[in-house]
Amino acid sequence: MLYVIESALDEVEAVSRDAREKLSRLETVMKSTAQNLKILKDKLEQPAANG
Repeated sequence: MLYVIESALDEVEAVSRDAREKLSRLETVMKSTAQNLKILKDKLEQPAANG
């Protein structure tokens, strides 16, 4: 899921500046989602590393 969000974010970043301005809200949500997924991934991997 993280890969999908990051790939979509890369696509948004690749569009023209005008198009990006129209997608700025989407970009913000996607960045936040990617960050939250990374945090979740780290938390889920932590018990496996300690166990």
